[in-house]
Amino acid sequence: MVFESVVVDVLNRFLGDYVVNLDTSQLKLGIWGGDAVLRNLEIKENALSQLDIPFKVRAGHIGRLELKIPWKNLYTQSVEATLDGVYLLIVPTASIKYDAEKEEKQLQEARQRELQRIEETKQKAAEQENPALEKQDTFVEKLVTQVIKNLQVKISNIHIRYEDDVTNPKCPLSFGMSLQNLSLQTADENWKPCLLNEKAKLFFKLVQLDNLFAYWNVNSILYSNHMPDEALRCLQNSMDIYSSTPMKHDFIFRPITANAKLSMNPRSDVNFSSPKVDLVVNLREVAVELNRPQYISILELLGSVDMMSRNLPYRKYRPQFHVHTNAYIWWQYVIMGIMEVDVKPRLHMWSWQRIHRHRQTVKCYRALYKSKITNKKPTEKLLREVEETERTLDIFNITLARQQAEMEASKAGLRIFRPGVKVEEESQGWLGWMWSGWSGDDGAKSKEVKTGAFGELMTPAEKAKLYTAIGYSEVAVNHNLPKNFEDIKIHFHMKRMSFSMKDNKDQNEILKVTVEDLKSMLTQRPGAQAIKLSAQLSLFEVKGLANNRPAPTLLSSRKAATVTGTPLLDILFETNPLDESADQRLHVESQPLEIIYDAVTVNSMSAFFLPPDDLQLDELTNATLMKLEQFRDRTSTGLMYVIETQKVLDLNVNLMASYVIVPQTGFYDSTQNLMLLDLGHFKVSSLSRKGLPQLSVGSRTIQDIMSQAYDSFNIKLSSLQFLYSKPDGDWRKARKLKQSALHILEPVDVKVVFSRAMVVTDSRMPK
Repeated sequence: MVFESVVVDVLNRFLGDYVVNLDTSQLKLGIWGGDAVLRNLEIKENALSQLDIPFKVRAGHIGRLELKIPWKNLYTQSVEATLDGVYLLIVPTASIKYDAEKEEKQLQEARQRELQRIEETKQKAAEQENPALEKQDTFVEKLVTQVIKNLQVKISNIHIRYEDDVTNPKCPLSFGMSLQNLSLQTADENWKPCLLNEKAKLFFKLVQLDNLFAYWNVNSILYSNHMPDEALRCLQNSMDIYSSTPMKHDFIFRPITANAKLSMNPRSDVNFSSPKVDLVVNLREVAVELNRPQYISILELLGSVDMMSRNLPYRKYRPQFHVHTNAYIWWQYVIMGIMEVDVKPRLHMWSWQRIHRHRQTVKCYRALYKSKITNKKPTEKLLREVEETERTLDIFNITLARQQAEMEASKAGLRIFRPGVKVEEESQGWLGWMWSGWSGDDGAKSKEVKTGAFGELMTPAEKAKLYTAIGYSEVAVNHNLPKNFEDIKIHFHMKRMSFSMKDNKDQNEILKVTVEDLKSMLTQRPGAQAIKLSAQLSLFEVKGLANNRPAPTLLSSRKAATVTGTPLLDILFETNPLDESADQRLHVESQPLEIIYDAVTVNSMSAFFLPPDDLQLDELTNATLMKLEQFRDRTSTGLMYVIETQKVLDLNVNLMASYVIVPQTGFYDSTQNLMLLDLGHFKVSSLSRKGLPQLSVGSRTIQDIMSQAYDSFNIKLSSLQFLYSKPDGDWRKARKLKQSALHILEPVDVKVVFSRAMVVTDSRMPK
């Protein structure tokens, strides 16, 4: 079978970037034997280099990685994957002693990964022109479905932790995330675990997540001060928060337990009775917590990461002495760092000698790379020369030289041999080779395929067996799916979520926000290129600071509710709805809220978010503003696209009247004078075009036609009012009246009709 080679290749590529001294020969033997077990794997120090962050791995360990693959009964028995005991301790790069040889090796590894990524991107771009791409995608989808159908997964005991004594040496911090269990197992239609039933039209999977939590410790104990083995033992012990002697963590969110039910229809291309993917996710409770020391620590780290990134180029010159008694050495470090990193490279960059040397290097590399890609088996000497030349060039010049070498080879009519590609014509791809080769076309057999792919080693009998197992046919499938067929359906239900803020973890909550019974559903109908997203929220409540009194309710949907059993918030967004009355539909409905001003809570919130005087937030603020600018630009571009493509929008917004209570002394009770602002009932709706008369050339004037070339919306605000009430006043009754002694501003109604031109190029039509 060919699958063994594919599995070995995938594992080697994935694990090779992250694991030290991976024994590929042992892995290959285990895979071919049907049971591969890797134990006590060490994670590389530079495993995080692709994330472009100034962090490194101080200690990393994978306890056990096991794959059980029944090669003899691959289509009927389960494939079992187990990952247990992943412990990762991350520290700032600045806290690891500089080692020139190790740093150079890690730099070259990172460069090679980036170059490989660029080559893969180029290859994918070339494959976009492949006429068999749609067929290939269908085959891959079927194969993935079959893999999931027979897959059992168990992931357990994951703990990733970051420690930092560089940001604030007087107050070290640590934060991390831990997972006790994540499993995927086969079930029957009643969602009870069972063995796979091959005759069933649908298959079912149970997903279980246990004890996922995150923490942020301030003034923390640092495991990174220990030797790596001892640090890993500390990591392992600290994740068991339910042990008899649990480690204390300041949680960001408390342990989460969730489950999901997945049903899949492997024949959704011909059987439309069930969605291809139907996923139901149930989340019991999420409790998010934040105290002021954590907030300050987060701000300090955000500012520090920027400084760490700036410092990386100067790291090799940094002295290993304290500043206080070694001022001369540190001044030497400053001078040398600026000269070597900033000044000298700029001076040398524009010298003729340097330019001449660089051009010669690029030409040499181009010639070497051309020789490499036009030789089926390049010599060791050639590969070594290519690698040595790459060390002196940056990624941009390497990519440019490679592109030039490929163009020269193509113009010369030379055959190009790429890593993982066999024979001549690139655009064909491995799947195209399978179709032409197995269909008996001898002329197509000389075309290239990707090595390690299924078609290269499969016999016709194996191919037939695979196609039968995954339900795939080489005969063209009708992709004109019914417009009402829901291909993907995802349900999400969260029973309760809370967010609380405290001055200190042992003090009362300044603010607690509670959300209950959040439901959402996402469906996709590929036959109409449509998606539908709906969300409902039943309860929203905010409580303030309990300062020698019960915690006041600042915002509540319960007290203001007018209709029982109706969701507090109901949102529907849909593209290409089935009734075809619009291109896009947005409906929003909300029930009223009671909002009460509380002076103690507001003042405490202001003090909570006030940054310390010694914290510089200029860079952080600028970065945030830049992100907001990018978001605004993207939003504006999206709105312009909708306008320019003449999308018909069915808009219906209905926000029931909420009101704000401001007590005279800042504390609300029945003895207080108060002001009440009723925000009014706000409605926005699009005007239907169904009632407009049909237009025909010659029967209407140009003015009639232009008057109908608008999308119109009704905007209505009713019963906006302002009241003042003394303790004996009945403001609840007065809110419902048109006039009363409590009114400062009697109810006001405002109605606006807004029209947007469909044609923006005609100067006679206002936009």
